[in-house]
Amino acid sequence: MVTTILGVPVAPRFNVYDIREKCEKPPLCYDLSATDNILARDDIKELLGVKGRSWTECNMAVHTALLGDWMVDLSSKVTDVLNSGVEVLVYSGDKDFICNWRGGEAWVHAVEWNGKEDFNKGNYEEWTALVSSK
Repeated sequence: MVTTILGVPVAPRFNVYDIREKCEKPPLCYDLSATDNILARDDIKELLGVKGRSWTECNMAVHTALLGDWMVDLSSKVTDVLNSGVEVLVYSGDKDFICNWRGGEAWVHAVEWNGKEDFNKGNYEEWTALVSSK
C-alpha cells in the first residue's frame, strides 16, 4: 500500500516532490513560512483581491473540494487555450513521486491542437511561430 511506502500518516519517509531528498519538514517537506508570511500581509491580500480572507497551507476543505476533478479530462480546454495563442507550460518533475511525469509527457504529445504535428516532430521554431502569430 502507498501509505506504507510513504510512511504516512506519521511522517513521509522521503520527499514526495523529489524522491532524492529526505522530507525535512513534514507534512509538505518544505519550509513554506516565507510564503505564509507574504500571504498573511494585508497589502498582498488586497493586491490579490482576497482581502478579509486567510491563507492556510493544504487546507483540507479546499483539498476535498478539488477531489472531484482529479480524473476529469480537460484536454479539450487545453486545446482551446493553445489554439487561441496562449503559451502553455505543462510541468511534472521526473523525480516527483506524486505526479506521473511519463503520463504527462504522453498527454502533452497526444492533446489535439493546431501545432501538435510540428511540436511532436520537434519543430519548435515552427510551432513557436504559429503560437506567436495569433
